[in-house]
Amino acid sequence: MVSLVDKIVSLEKEADSIVDEAHTRSKSILKSADEDFALYRDRMTADIEARLALFKAETEKHFEESLAGASQKHAERLRALNGLGEEFTVLQVNKILDRFHNW
Repeated sequence: MVSLVDKIVSLEKEADSIVDEAHTRSKSILKSADEDFALYRDRMTADIEARLALFKAETEKHFEESLAGASQKHAERLRALNGLGEEFTVLQVNKILDRFHNW
């Protein structure tokens, strides 16, 4: 007959086996979770980098277009000022001097 001590020892071994199996499974689950997290992080990083690159390209394009427009307006205004002639410039300078003298 199996003694009570033998049954207790058998149950303790079975319990130890269950605990060891649970530890092994939990380690496996943690490793799998870490791998999934790393994969997710890599995908998110790649997505964010792609979105940032697109945003940068669009921003640079917008900046270049805006700069080209501003440069064109500047050139047009310079041409307009240069086309006014010397008489207009002298008239404006005289108005400014007159204002300073009559202050």
